[in-house]
Amino acid sequence: MDVEFLRFQFEDGYQGVITKNGFKIGVRHLQMMYMLASSITMGFIRGSMGVAVLAVTDPTRRDDTYIQIHNWDGKIQGAVLSSFFFGYSLMLMPSELLLRKIGGKLVTSAILLINGALCVALPTIINKGGWVAACNAKLFMGMTHACFHTVNQSLFDKWLPPNERRIFNYVVYGGVQLGIIIALPISGLLSSAPLGWELVYYSLAMLALSMSIISGTLTASSPGEHQAVGDAEKEFIRETLKSYQKKEISRPWRDILKSPHFWAATAAHISSNALFIFFLVYAPAYLMTYGISLQDSAWYSMFPFITMAATYLVMSPFIDWVYSIRYLHYIFSPSFFRKVINSLGAFGIVMGLTMLPNFPREWSCQAIIVFTAILAQLALQYCGFLSSYKDMSENYSGTLTMISCTISSVFGAAVPFVSGLILGDDVYNPEHWRVIMLTLASLCIVSTVIYTSFGSNDRQEWDHLNNNDKRRLGYYNDVMDPHQVQLDDYGHTNLALQRHEIDTAL
Repeated sequence: MDVEFLRFQFEDGYQGVITKNGFKIGVRHLQMMYMLASSITMGFIRGSMGVAVLAVTDPTRRDDTYIQIHNWDGKIQGAVLSSFFFGYSLMLMPSELLLRKIGGKLVTSAILLINGALCVALPTIINKGGWVAACNAKLFMGMTHACFHTVNQSLFDKWLPPNERRIFNYVVYGGVQLGIIIALPISGLLSSAPLGWELVYYSLAMLALSMSIISGTLTASSPGEHQAVGDAEKEFIRETLKSYQKKEISRPWRDILKSPHFWAATAAHISSNALFIFFLVYAPAYLMTYGISLQDSAWYSMFPFITMAATYLVMSPFIDWVYSIRYLHYIFSPSFFRKVINSLGAFGIVMGLTMLPNFPREWSCQAIIVFTAILAQLALQYCGFLSSYKDMSENYSGTLTMISCTISSVFGAAVPFVSGLILGDDVYNPEHWRVIMLTLASLCIVSTVIYTSFGSNDRQEWDHLNNNDKRRLGYYNDVMDPHQVQLDDYGHTNLALQRHEIDTAL
């Protein structure tokens, strides 16, 4: 918030705020910081699940008088963990179709409130209702997490000018990853306290309920509803959004589902999501097979996610820069370039998953290093196939991503369940972990072959509004209307050059 905002507040006697200068930093950025805090809270809940379930069955505390330890085998643990992700996948599509227009601060506050209430009740639910009741609670919790992404997108559309949305998309959704990173060591530390796993859920409840109150009282669904937003900032946001409107378009569901290129990208998405969920919920459990305590294994499990986030933040812009080098894009097509990046990441993942089960139990340090390197390779794979949705379709890239996320979430949700079936009663048996990791490696190989064979970054022929509409973009700028061109007349590269020329002229 700049100095002019504070100096001239209510100086004109009206119920508003005047400023001399246009806003570069304003209340909308404070709103984004609250959204970032909410994302960290949701990531904290997600990252604590695996450690909390392990603490529920911690054999070292069976004689503890403070908490009740349950005799859950691998199958039950897998069922409880899978419930969350099945709920997440179940609600992804409905939330995108129904909540996009009605999302706001009340929905965000309700999501945080529900998660806080469930975390408060989970110790009682587990102790009194058993694992079946815990599965129901986790299922409902996962459904609320699926709505969180959609509500944030709705707030972005109302609060941010178009040129600021990309950076805050990275910031806010990076908060979920940051929450996961912070949650792993802290949940491990809390699980060693006298209250153990119950303290983990009570801490999550306190965090979620606090953020629910903050979101409900200090944020707003739009700039017009926020009392602290000045008139100049409101006008700035209003004018920028007026010239950047979203056209209501019908989605070509049939053409998308019939596209082999879309299914090729989805195959890569399935294997990467399955691997990520495996690491999220089973990383501490696997490291415990090397004789590491629960608290230490939760701490070491943080490093792969830090490496993954850092690798993606560095490699994603670097790879884009490399491909933008003059003449390079004339030598390699976007599809070939992205397939090479994806294959390099997949090769590292397969190598790591193949090596890891062969380490002796004394090689705990080497296992942690390889564990960390696998998620770094996963970030490299993300730099490959994730761009396919945007390149295949400019109007429907969000729809492609939504469908792919839904499908990959269903497969990812099955990972804890299938892993639990394989682990069975002996979760420390290295042969069982070998089967799981080789299965994940095989899935990665199959998906890479499919993506390399059928994937494409070329713009698809069904990427238009309808055959009779002259406007071919889902998002358009009113100022650009006199210069608008049809996609049928221009290729993808020429269209980008045309836009650059128009922006330069304006």
